[in-house]
Amino acid sequence: MSPWKTYADPPWVDPELTRSQRRAQGRARRDDVGFADALASGGTGYVVWMCADSLDAVDDHGHVALDACDVDDALPGPWEWDLLDLARQVSGDGGRAVQALVEGYQQALVDVADEPLHSVRAQSLRRSRRLAEGVSIRASQSAATAARRLVSESVLLRHDRVARRWGSPVMQAPDIAQEMAQYRESLPEATALLLTHYRVCDALASDDGRLLVLLARGADAEDVIVLEGIPARPSLREDGVGAWRGGSDVQRVLLARETVPLVPVELTGWSTSVDGATARTWSRARAAMQVPELGGARGRARRLGSVLGLLHAAGSDAAGIRGYVGQSRALSHAVVSHLRATA
Repeated sequence: MSPWKTYADPPWVDPELTRSQRRAQGRARRDDVGFADALASGGTGYVVWMCADSLDAVDDHGHVALDACDVDDALPGPWEWDLLDLARQVSGDGGRAVQALVEGYQQALVDVADEPLHSVRAQSLRRSRRLAEGVSIRASQSAATAARRLVSESVLLRHDRVARRWGSPVMQAPDIAQEMAQYRESLPEATALLLTHYRVCDALASDDGRLLVLLARGADAEDVIVLEGIPARPSLREDGVGAWRGGSDVQRVLLARETVPLVPVELTGWSTSVDGATARTWSRARAAMQVPELGGARGRARRLGSVLGLLHAAGSDAAGIRGYVGQSRALSHAVVSHLRATA
């Protein structure tokens, strides 16, 4: 493991300090650990839920949505490394795009850092979802759209479209009754009761352990639910930030889904395959509806930086990080220099 940490512990905010004290502490830390050293070592000590590898303007069947995906790679770790990961994604658009990303990150922290801790999360998610949706709320991920795309009029899953969604061949799933029962037990009681009013009409599987299950009422496709089960795997970040102390990979992914997503995930739960070899996280399958206007390379970069800052603020010490990063361009210049030196 990296000397940074043996285990990835969740972010924690000192309850003895006020917002102004935490902000002052962040400014003082900047005197001890300069931007260049912080980017190289993650040395400020502020822990966030790292999500840059998940965050992007993702291509979804020819459409684009700004969202957090692949949360099985999310772990708590240094904000500096997460910011650098996202900056590398836009560095191909030049130094100005990187600067725009960092400026968006700084401004997002300023926007919410003065909120009471109990409302920072709500404010951050509200603002980040607005950014993700672009100019129209229809740019959000839609379970209804996914159902229209993936379910045929005969109330069966469309093999060809599911294969394109996953990028791999699909096959009929084996008997999943036992696993579906376990999944329902992981849900809130009212939600589990709702699903008992549906029957399983079809289920497809992939070679890598994904499942797509179609639930329906009646003989047509007017009242259907499409559930997607994704295998929970160890994070690729563990070599850098440590293994997840909180429990299993499933628990880590479920917590990440609550912490990271810009668009709420419906019907989130978990199950384990009958042979015990695969642990899966479940949710309602989603699809993008409309392309949000991201405003060119620099506009897209600024929006990505803003969303990352808001998500960091939602689960960490927003006031402390804000105090450290400030609003000057020194941080953006340091990020550009670091990327050039490590390219």
